[in-house]
Amino acid sequence: MVVCLISAPTVAEFEEAAEAESEQVRESAGELQLGVMSLAAVLQSNGCPVKLIDLNHQYYRYLSVRESCEEFCTWASKLIASESADVYGFSSICSSYPLSIRLACDVKALRPDSTIIFGGPQASVVDAETLLTFPFVDLIVRGEAERTFPALLDELSGRKRFDNLAGLTFRDGNHIVRNPNASVIEDLDSLPTPAYELAENLHELKFASLELGRGCPFACKFCSTNDFFRRRFRVKSPRRMLDEMRSIARKFGFRRFDLVHDMFTVDRRRVVSFCNELLSSGEKFKWSCSARTDCVDTELLELMAQAGCIGIFFGVETGSARMQAVIDKHLDIPQAKAAIDAAERYGIATTVSLITGFPEENVADLRDTASLYMHAVRTPNATPQLNLLAPLAATPIHRQHVEELTLDDLCSDISHQGRFQNVVDRLLIQTHRDIFPNFYLLPTPYLDREYVLELREFLLMATARVRWLLAALDASTSGILDVFSEWRSYRVEHRCGLTGGDLRHYYRLRTFREDFINFLRSHVRDWSSLSVRALFEYEVALQQAIREHETLPRVAGCERVQAPFERQDRPQRNARVYSFELEWDIQAVLNHVRRREEPDERVRRHGFYATRPISKESTRLVEIAPLGAFVLNLCTGVATIEQIIEQFATTFETQESLPPDLVCISLLEELSKRGFLAIYRSLGSATMSPHSEAVECRALSFAGC
Repeated sequence: MVVCLISAPTVAEFEEAAEAESEQVRESAGELQLGVMSLAAVLQSNGCPVKLIDLNHQYYRYLSVRESCEEFCTWASKLIASESADVYGFSSICSSYPLSIRLACDVKALRPDSTIIFGGPQASVVDAETLLTFPFVDLIVRGEAERTFPALLDELSGRKRFDNLAGLTFRDGNHIVRNPNASVIEDLDSLPTPAYELAENLHELKFASLELGRGCPFACKFCSTNDFFRRRFRVKSPRRMLDEMRSIARKFGFRRFDLVHDMFTVDRRRVVSFCNELLSSGEKFKWSCSARTDCVDTELLELMAQAGCIGIFFGVETGSARMQAVIDKHLDIPQAKAAIDAAERYGIATTVSLITGFPEENVADLRDTASLYMHAVRTPNATPQLNLLAPLAATPIHRQHVEELTLDDLCSDISHQGRFQNVVDRLLIQTHRDIFPNFYLLPTPYLDREYVLELREFLLMATARVRWLLAALDASTSGILDVFSEWRSYRVEHRCGLTGGDLRHYYRLRTFREDFINFLRSHVRDWSSLSVRALFEYEVALQQAIREHETLPRVAGCERVQAPFERQDRPQRNARVYSFELEWDIQAVLNHVRRREEPDERVRRHGFYATRPISKESTRLVEIAPLGAFVLNLCTGVATIEQIIEQFATTFETQESLPPDLVCISLLEELSKRGFLAIYRSLGSATMSPHSEAVECRALSFAGC
């Protein structure tokens, strides 16, 4: 019996290429699907032929070949059905469950004799409803599938008696039968290593995901982890983890790992043992993990850093002590801030995840959450997240408010990341609220829902684009929530009529950044704050440099060359490299903002700065010497090196031992080496083409100043 496993897509059906190609979406799409890979490995060990289709990877293939007459679902279902299999097993998550359902429907139509099986977190909690509603779904495996699925395949090949298979939901005539839950897999070391070799995008990844454990001993009201993995906390042994890391490194070349387990640090002894095992081995692996802020301390974080930990995901959820009790999270907020700060001291980057939109949440709670968000903004290596609460199926918060859910154009951000939602998906969601509740909004009687939805977009996008200016505003005013309230009034006046996906799209445009700077120019009262003034002037200077850069032509008919250069070569600043002057010591200003201190007049110092790309979407601000700034400004792609030398010689006097042409060429070589510019040589008759590079410049990097 041949099995084709299909991963649950996390990103799909974006209407605009720019959305799908963003750095954040690309990174999310590249994450390995450990659930189906683990199941595939178990099936292979039993001698069962397995094929694996990664729908995220296939979506990017689709974008490169798509035709306007065929949507992704149609294209992907044909691809899946082209894999001749007896069983098609669909993994599921809440955010893409409508798409997975539509894919299964099309595959069943193309392969009517096949068996369609669903599994994964979403199908496990809406199993009976799914089978009642969608006849093309034959069976649902609930919870951990590594034991149930092989036993199910045996029955499909033989007697087809399903009544004794724990963890299975199936049809018996017109009735839906839910067998008792299967017991969890206690010994995770007994499972084979996931079938990494089946991953289609392995060569594109910077790190490998590795399952560390399962189960969570806590019971947060909004979380669905317990429904799938139960509360039985389990972790692989340190020796097994190290063996898997070594094996993956040897086979595929990875030296960096994302250790997947919601609650890795709950068992402190095992964390210490794992770190000591790594240190004793001499392996220089880098790794990241998830943790509760009350399950780490300074000593443990130091040991983790020594053992190669470079990142931790902290799910703090709310900055309100009252709401911590309401949602049964029970974290101490000062302790959470201390954990973020301690990780920073040891060089561990953190993701600080927060949620808003709880039914019990009020303005004071929201202010506390915004305050914690800004604490993360002021921490250079922290990435704050603000999520909109989704009523995940079968969670306590969903059961409590199931009759109060409402559907809007802009609902939970975990549900779809594109600007627009597929109309067929939308119809499914509207018709079957019990199957797709996460697309709905919970009631927020104490908060203005539209205010909260826009606050989330504002904070995320302002952090990405004007992070340190945002931090300075928070520190020098009554708080970022009040700044946002003033900004929102300004936005409504100047950009009225924006709702739903259009509002979300607006905050992703450069227009938002320009509007926000104009708002600050006319609305911020406390201009006595030197940090706000300095960072505001930086943003103004940067925007002016971007506008000037856009007018420059691009060199055409030339090839990029390395040193040694010829005098007729043309230097040109690289994409997203902008230079300007400021009357501020920006590094000193940022140091004060980070400590939430107001600087004094000593931060006033004239300097030359340039931005340098450090990733597809982020840049770093670097202070450069006056001579370097002068030369960089001349590198427009129009002037040759000889012409630049002439302008340099007429402007600066150099020592007799250092002739101007030597100094200028040395500067060009250094600027080229540091990634500020490229040198082009004519292939014949060089021409100038219109400037077409993307000029969106993202967050100012603290470390690069």
